[in-house]
Amino acid sequence: MIIRGNELEPKTMEKPRDGRGSAINIAYEAIHGLEGRIKIFSVVDLQPDSMVGYHKHENDTEIYLMLDGTGVVNDNGIHDILRPGDMLITNFGESHSIENKSSSPITFLAIIVDKL
Repeated sequence: MIIRGNELEPKTMEKPRDGRGSAINIAYEAIHGLEGRIKIFSVVDLQPDSMVGYHKHENDTEIYLMLDGTGVVNDNGIHDILRPGDMLITNFGESHSIENKSSSPITFLAIIVDKL
């Protein structure tokens, strides 16, 4: 199966996860039809001065792979920087957020995997 990125509908999220600003989300929703544990597979453009709010993952794991730009993350209370090629893994029961403090959008891949 081939999914053409240019055929996907970007969706704007305001104040993602009770954060601030906005993000443009391109969700590869065909993943829902596959057997397995992947729940969300999205490319996210977090707009300047925007933030995905700090939140906990009770029954799933989220993975961020930074593709472009620099994001400031809160990884269970520890603040750090993600640059292109860096990955943040938030396991079951852990919390995180990501913030764009730059004047350009940042882009990351977000994958959420369900707990069995």
